[in-house]
Amino acid sequence: MLIIGTEMKKLAVVGLVLLPFVLASCGGANQMAGLPLVEFSTEDFTGSGNCAACHVDLEDQIGNYVSISNHWRSTMMANAAKDPFWQAKVASEVERNPHLKEVIEEKCASCHMPMAYTQAEVRDVSAMIFDSGLTNPSNPLNPAAMDGVSCTLCHQIVDPVLGEYTVDTSTEPPDRLIYGPYENPEQSLMIAASKFTPVYGEHVTDSVLCGTCH
Repeated sequence: MLIIGTEMKKLAVVGLVLLPFVLASCGGANQMAGLPLVEFSTEDFTGSGNCAACHVDLEDQIGNYVSISNHWRSTMMANAAKDPFWQAKVASEVERNPHLKEVIEEKCASCHMPMAYTQAEVRDVSAMIFDSGLTNPSNPLNPAAMDGVSCTLCHQIVDPVLGEYTVDTSTEPPDRLIYGPYENPEQSLMIAASKFTPVYGEHVTDSVLCGTCH
């Protein structure tokens, strides 16, 4: 009985750890909204919560719940910056190589906090992770950082190549292009709601888009 009790406790702990992620990815008629998505706007990016205003409560032809926002929020991409294991690994690397602190933190932020990292480059400010850096709630770019690998990062990548992503930060709204997998998309609604112009981009269906970081 002692063994069973111990195992049950372990299962209960695991269950409590996984519960938020399970709830976040639930679908069906009684949709569980999960953890709130981040809402923010910078010069070049907007939060997943802003995108979810339209990309929510979607069903396919046979009634399956296919809302992108609710499925995405429990993914590794959505939690790329929040992942405690990743944060611990970065901290341990810095601890072992303090002379490379800036290089390590900015390199890791470039893929785990890509919107904040890119915006920091544009603003010519630090993209450090810890202390007063991007994980600090008082940092102006913290919301963008904690939204992880989010919508307006991946969908703004142009000419993806392995190991490097490029986002056009020179074009002003509403002429900023955001790429999707559908030809001739209806543009006026997204332009009005987000100041992004949706266009077809064949590259968003290619694995090289993922390869820009992986």
